[in-house]
Amino acid sequence: MRRGLRWGAAVLVGLMGGLTGEGRSAEVGASPPLIPRQVLFGNPEIIGVSLSPDGRRISYLAPDQGVLNLWVQDLDGDAPARVITDQRDRPQRSAFWTADGRYLISSRDGDGDENTVLVRIDPATGEKRDLTPENKVKAFLVGVDREAPSELVVGLNDRDPRYHDLYVINVDSGDRSLLYRSTDDGSQVNVDWLDGAWHPVLRSNILPDGGSSFELRLPGDTSWRQFLQLGFEDTISDSGPSGFTRDGRWLYGQLSTGEDLPRLVRWSREQLESCGTDCTPEVLHRSSAGAFAVDLSDLDTGVPLVLKEVDLRSRRVVLDASVQADIDRLEQLAGSNEFSVVDRDLDNRRWLIAIGSDQQGPQYWLWDRELDEIRKLFSVQPRLDAYDLVPMESLDLKARDGRRLPAYLTRTPISARTGPQPLVLLVHGGPQARDYWGFNPIHQLLANRGYHVLSVNYRGSTGLGKDHLLAGEGEWYARMQDDLVDAVRWAVDERIADPDRLVIMGASYGGYAALAGLTRDPDLFAAAIAEVGPSNLRTLLESIPPYWESGRTILERMIGVGKVDLDAISPIQHVDRIERPLLLGHGANDPRVKLTESETIAAAMAERQLPIDFVVFPDEGHGLANPSNALAMYALVEAFLSQHVGGRAEPFGSSLEQSSLEWRMRSSATP
Repeated sequence: MRRGLRWGAAVLVGLMGGLTGEGRSAEVGASPPLIPRQVLFGNPEIIGVSLSPDGRRISYLAPDQGVLNLWVQDLDGDAPARVITDQRDRPQRSAFWTADGRYLISSRDGDGDENTVLVRIDPATGEKRDLTPENKVKAFLVGVDREAPSELVVGLNDRDPRYHDLYVINVDSGDRSLLYRSTDDGSQVNVDWLDGAWHPVLRSNILPDGGSSFELRLPGDTSWRQFLQLGFEDTISDSGPSGFTRDGRWLYGQLSTGEDLPRLVRWSREQLESCGTDCTPEVLHRSSAGAFAVDLSDLDTGVPLVLKEVDLRSRRVVLDASVQADIDRLEQLAGSNEFSVVDRDLDNRRWLIAIGSDQQGPQYWLWDRELDEIRKLFSVQPRLDAYDLVPMESLDLKARDGRRLPAYLTRTPISARTGPQPLVLLVHGGPQARDYWGFNPIHQLLANRGYHVLSVNYRGSTGLGKDHLLAGEGEWYARMQDDLVDAVRWAVDERIADPDRLVIMGASYGGYAALAGLTRDPDLFAAAIAEVGPSNLRTLLESIPPYWESGRTILERMIGVGKVDLDAISPIQHVDRIERPLLLGHGANDPRVKLTESETIAAAMAERQLPIDFVVFPDEGHGLANPSNALAMYALVEAFLSQHVGGRAEPFGSSLEQSSLEWRMRSSATP
């Protein structure tokens, strides 16, 4: 299968910071050395690695003159790696190889505005060519196949910003031909390479109640026909068909209809040609966890071979015994760490493997299956090896109503401290996303500075079962926030956290939760840090990007539009309840949560003479892509926390001057 089954949206991780190193001094006797911010959040040595189809080269991102650029390196011989891009301000994005190895395909946007341009790069010369329009158009990749190496199927919203038409783009010439014109009703179309051509085969639409309807059009059909209809509860939990296998024999998908946990299903093409709307799939696997993804597929047929189930931790499920020996070999290599298969060559001989854990940054290894030779290529951030990282604990907490709250705790290693310590509640974004176990640089930074760090998969988080996700419907500012409060109170009751030194911190929805923490529970948190967080749900819904319109029904239903008072759950309406300091960060070009969301609550706090620090990055969007800006924001976070709840902080150095940071409001002492 060319598109792996998803188990939830990517977490919107904010790149946040604090103010100067002065503040309440921490009692730090035999303290571990400060891990420099540069080591955790600066440029990695190498990242974004991709293996060429013939297995002879890799592409990757690495610094050139201090900025991440794209490099190409031969895996055989002694030839030095070659840098093939020349970014000098904003980092280059990673790339993937076309199936014939002639080009690399990358992308860019305009300083975080998410209007994505697809770019072709020659791996030998570095010559670049834009394949999609540059201005005010969002392009996204829909399909690639090794049988058509010179073609990409791409969605473009150049005709109407709300809807994407699908085009086949010739990678050599840049010419494009229309494959499917949007019906302008928000339908999403899946395209597969079947019978030697590109075919739009699946079309889905969101229904007025938030459910979904799927239509099917097989090669040779002249019209679309109804195939499958799902209710809201299964639509929001990602039920539905995913795509055909490469050989065209099977349509795979995941369903959770009638059950809490997902199951892997498939329909045969022969069945689909005659079953009409009564197409009962074959069930291949019932997940024992709230989420799974296809971890390994057959390179020729596309049939899934291995799944990865994820709860608090992950485990593999081998569907085809022929790959068991391969998995065993990689588990032997990884030991107690976790591994993932990043890439494979078309001969299935060379595998690119990433290995890491909660206390080790990722490493890349190359495995030759025929010779059974394994060699380490590099570490993403080798400077981390000089520091002792702390473990991340997996927890099963309970909410006040008995609901299970999977969570992760990283404890500060500062040994001279006894008794409860300051705690940072780090809230994930989405909110239809989740936190995972593993290496987390924010957890490591804060723990190193003297804070316990707690991340909670509150109700409404994905990947933990349909019931847990649906329990968040209409619960912004209510039970979703209760879950966060309950987790913090558990830490206080267990004498882990000092009740007078609790901080809530997050980005996107996590930023909203931080603002809610100050306004809904003003006596609980000593301070809050919010990046790109909405403060007014009315203006948030009025300003979503036009290409989100097709998903508006689901977004509004999860928030509770029509059932809850949007003003009552908007932090901006409760500014008069704020008593504690706030650090705000925002990208000026954020298309999801507009800058005005931070500007309005900052102005309201300033009018009431409440402590507010507010910074804006003019060259960023929904999060900080440029490491220099991330370093500046984290420098602010460190100092802000040190000032208000005690803890260590690395001096600012030149971190602020080297960023694009603009102060809008300032209440703390900073350089």
